[in-house]
This record gives sequence, C-alpha cells and structure tokens, in this order.
Amino acid sequence: MVFDRPILLTGISELSEAYDGFIIDLFGVVHNGQTAFAGAIDCLAHLNARGKRVVLLSNSPRRNQEVSHQLVGMGITDALYDALITSGELVFEALSGSESGGRPRLGSRFYHIGPDELSKLLTGTGKCAVTALENADFVLVTGTVEGETLSERDALLNACHDLRLPMICANPDLEVLIGDRRLECAGAIAARYETIGGKAWYFGKPHQQAYAKALSVLALPPSSVVCIGDGLNTDVLGANRSGIDAMLVAGGIHKSELRSRQDGDIHWEQLDDSIYLHQAYPRFVTNCFSW
Repeated sequence: MVFDRPILLTGISELSEAYDGFIIDLFGVVHNGQTAFAGAIDCLAHLNARGKRVVLLSNSPRRNQEVSHQLVGMGITDALYDALITSGELVFEALSGSESGGRPRLGSRFYHIGPDELSKLLTGTGKCAVTALENADFVLVTGTVEGETLSERDALLNACHDLRLPMICANPDLEVLIGDRRLECAGAIAARYETIGGKAWYFGKPHQQAYAKALSVLALPPSSVVCIGDGLNTDVLGANRSGIDAMLVAGGIHKSELRSRQDGDIHWEQLDDSIYLHQAYPRFVTNCFSW
C-alpha cells in the first residue's frame, strides 16, 4: 500500500496557526506517569496564550477528578487546558445512564479485574462489586494484577466466558510506560478475552465515543482540530476514524522501535512498517511534545 510519510516537525509551534483545537494524550506525551516531560508545560502555556482550545484525552481508567489531581502534582494546572476526558470517566458516565446505544443490559453486580486502587471506579453508578465471579452480571477490567501469572489470568477469563459475562474495558491500551517500566494494560486482557470468544465493550481511544466527546467539548469541526499522541493503534487510529489530523510523538510508547539508538532521530523505515502494521496514518511526526 502506498501512503505519504508524515511530515517531520520540530515542535507544536509549527501547527499553531493551522488548528484551533488540540486533542492531546497524557501518558507518553505530556508526562511519563510520574513527572511532566521537559517542555510539555511550556507548550501547553503557549497554546493557552494563543487562545487555542485544548482537551486532554487519556485512556486512564480513573475518574477525571483523580487524574486532574495527579496532574496538579506534576505542575499541570487546569488553567493550562479547557477539559480533561478519561476513559474511566467515559465508563462512569455510560454505566450511570440508561445503558442504551446498543450496549448490553449489564445488571447491577460486577466482578473487578485490576489493581485494588482502581476498584472504586463505579462508585456512584448504582453498580456494586461482588467477590464471587458466579454472582456477577458483568466484569469490569481496569488493568493487570501484579504477581498474577498468565495461566491464572487465562483460568479466570475462561471462567468468565463459561458464565457468558460481558466485559467492560476501562482502558483500551495494550501497554503503557510508567517511568522506564513497560506495563500491560486492561486492553490486553480484553483482547485476550475476545480471542476465547468473550464479548468486550471498550471505552476510550481509539473508539469513536472518546473523540466524539472531545469534539463536542471543543465545539469545533474535525477539520480545525489536530490530535497529538504517542500511540499509533490508539491516538492516531482513532483520529483517522474521526476525520481528525494526527501528530505522532515518536518518543512515547513506540520509542524503542521508532527512534534510532545512535542519535535519537526518527527511524523512517521502521515508522513506515509500523504505520502499515497498524493501518494508522499520522499527518505529522515529532520527537517530543514541545513548543
């Protein structure tokens, strides 16, 4: 397949006149899960000073308020952006409503798969957690459990499938970098569940509801918006599906593949291969999120 290589840019300033709205990823773009990247806060401040509308769109399986609090701890105040949307908040909103729009009638009892710290995601939705799988109406997956083996996970997923439990995935990412650690995410579990015949419902990128929500908050047409993210199969693919131009940050989740070990420049042949593999086409590429 023939496609145009993305245009290499040195910074976000080169886009500032072309777009009125910016949908910006968090992990791998603005911060590494622990600290903000050098230049990221300055870049957000420049966009704000120029009257650009900014939505931070994250596949975090947490509520908006919790993530906002984490950002403040990194020096990223809410004055630097117009709105924050997390996949966790999208799950909360969907399960607080009437469960329409083609989603299954889930019932009120769920079994949680993920770290204990994420078990309160559905508090306030009217859904209650159960500790016995056979008592559940559906499964909520927020992430992987530390120390759990693949055989233990597969046994649990097979038991879920035997009970025909639908799965709600609160983070479609397959993996994430936190500092220098590469961790598997909820999306990997949901993908595995689908391979054995289970039904999974995803909230967040690259799925349409995340971008529709962001566009509604921006109140701008897709042609006036650019999406900036580090994931080809999430940020870029979702932007493509929504008719939004995308910029790939090569120094994020794909950095081991896309950046040369010698000088840190873009490895163009590998980028071509990755674009073709994911069928996700960024219009622009940059090494990092900076002005």
